[in-house]
Amino acid sequence: MILKALDTLHISSVSSSNLLAGQTFELDDHFGRQLIERGLAVEVVSHEPAPVVTRKAGSTHRTKVT
Repeated sequence: MILKALDTLHISSVSSSNLLAGQTFELDDHFGRQLIERGLAVEVVSHEPAPVVTRKAGSTHRTKVT
């Protein structure tokens, strides 16, 4: 699920630094829905550009951060 942060967030599985309001990122559906329910993020509609793909050092998981 691709989300856009509505406030400053820190999600270590996404990025080692804080995500700022307006930044897009990818997170699994379960935790994405929790952020949406808490009013911290909104789901990005498909016509918006996808975030840039980055990898944390040593990570085998794909993460997306802009």
